[in-house]
Amino acid sequence: MHRLDQLVEEYGRTMPNEAKPAYFRLHRYRFRALLRALPAAPARILEIGTTPGTFTGILHQAGYQVSGIDLFPQDRVELWQKLNVEVKFCNLDEQPIPYADGEFDAVVFSEVIEHLAGSPLKPLAEMLRVLKPGGRVIISTPNQFYFKSRMKTLGDVVLARPFESFKEFTRSMQLDGPQRYYNHSRLYTMAELRWMLEQAGFKVAKEFFGDAWERVGIEKGRILRHPLRVATKAGLWVLTSLRPEWRSMLLIVGTKS
Repeated sequence: MHRLDQLVEEYGRTMPNEAKPAYFRLHRYRFRALLRALPAAPARILEIGTTPGTFTGILHQAGYQVSGIDLFPQDRVELWQKLNVEVKFCNLDEQPIPYADGEFDAVVFSEVIEHLAGSPLKPLAEMLRVLKPGGRVIISTPNQFYFKSRMKTLGDVVLARPFESFKEFTRSMQLDGPQRYYNHSRLYTMAELRWMLEQAGFKVAKEFFGDAWERVGIEKGRILRHPLRVATKAGLWVLTSLRPEWRSMLLIVGTKS
């Protein structure tokens, strides 16, 4: 196993309950991909969207100097203090990033861009501002072309079902203020992410189609307990391995000149 993968798994075995172990299980492969895209520790990292603190803890354990911004920093104050991490409130749709020019070696913008209500171009320009020359932004987000999602949509069309359940609709309609950001605003393609990074002034250094969600649930220990479910997910993983552009996660890295 790769050294960074081992670091992620070790954190999963020792993480505090407030960092949400169930969330770790669902996102462990995303965390592995993010770590591989970062510069070596002890680089200074800005994590955008720190809640619930799982990846923040991994960054801290890996030896990075971490700061963060979040819509709900008050919800994890004890965790931030335990990790000795400063997390400031910031709504990217409305405010500049509350850090100085050229302060960070890298910005982690993972599973956040799809939640923004407005255009990501101004927030991306802010990320460029707070990066040092040669610094990088690492973006990950669900893939609009994910095969499983496309098949679900096709099934909804064929069976004349709504694209979201009534329960999900009512939950969404009752969210207010910053809680509205719990919803996805839209999903992106790799070409769209590349265009936005270039418009914001970044040079695209890496594009990667990741299988972060296909791999969850096909672990060896689940085969005997859930054989049909594991077989279905394994088939999806094989299919998207053959067609990477159909995978579940997009990861793109932009660098500052």
